Amino acid sequence: MNTAHYEDLLAVIEGLHPSDATERAVTWATRAGAVGVARAHDGKIEIFMRGDPLVAVSGTIRELLEHQVWFRRAGLPPVEASRLLLPAAGHFAHVAAFVCTELLRNGADVDLAGAFRRTEPIIELAIRRLRLSDQVLVGLAGELLVLDALCQGAVGNQVIGVVSSWDGWKESRRDFALGGVGVEVKATTRATSAHQIQGVHQVELFDSEDGSESEAMLFLVSVGLAWENRDGAFSVPGLVDSIVRRLHEVEARDAIDTFLAHVREYGANADVGYDHKTMSTDLRFTRTFVPRFVRAYDMTDPQIQVLRSRDIAPHQHVLTDSVSFRIELPDRVSGDLNPTSGLHEVATAILGAVP
Repeated sequence: MNTAHYEDLLAVIEGLHPSDATERAVTWATRAGAVGVARAHDGKIEIFMRGDPLVAVSGTIRELLEHQVWFRRAGLPPVEASRLLLPAAGHFAHVAAFVCTELLRNGADVDLAGAFRRTEPIIELAIRRLRLSDQVLVGLAGELLVLDALCQGAVGNQVIGVVSSWDGWKESRRDFALGGVGVEVKATTRATSAHQIQGVHQVELFDSEDGSESEAMLFLVSVGLAWENRDGAFSVPGLVDSIVRRLHEVEARDAIDTFLAHVREYGANADVGYDHKTMSTDLRFTRTFVPRFVRAYDMTDPQIQVLRSRDIAPHQHVLTDSVSFRIELPDRVSGDLNPTSGLHEVATAILGAVP
């Protein structure tokens, strides 16, 4: 390839096939071979910048930048280069093409270090957008995984109630509100139940003041996901198909369009809106994942020590709903009672708590 045009680079990147775990098929953007692209074995886009180590000012870029000797396919000699690994979510192919174009436009073939320095602020903005997209996709996958498990465990008209309890991306009191049982789903790719809490209302019972139903039980369902392709793996399109089939089985066809609309709305303002009717084969969404863990924490357990409204109340100048914080919940809180572990077991516990 010998081009610095965005459209040509995008076409090349979209046509890349995954490399194996040890050897890569790098396609260089120009004959000078300063900037190249490849697709890793897990589908992520790799941008290679050949030469001495590059120094990133941004901490975000430093996390994703790795310099070493990379081995290539077909007996080609290894190459010393810095690799920028892009998150495999959102419009990652478009972002990769844009970054490569900017590097070349800023003179990467002649002065790679200078071109990288001039391009780094743009790269950082693009990476932040991709990370947002990645977080949204993880959130959607986690919620659909739980919703599907609930649907499979529900009986008859209970299936309709389960699906109707999920509003997707829309602002709502809970991810799932099943009678007096609230469910908050938090998904992560980390190895622990570490999650961002957006307001104490996510970790404490809802007490109605307007006549609507108050909560008697609140589960925080912690889902750990790993993007892997193996037997038993899930995908977003596969989970949507499974939920739609379950609605057909209980003859709730009228609920299908509403459900698909909620799926389509999820993350639309972060460039991750998934339209099941047109995007079910899109590489962004067909990536498969496995649940490392699924844990349902009973948040009424006094042994769970997190911030509550009562902790903030003495600070009269602090708006309770504005407080955001991170939690890391242990594998075990109260012996074998809290949390409930396992996807099927979690669904059974939630459905069993519904009056």
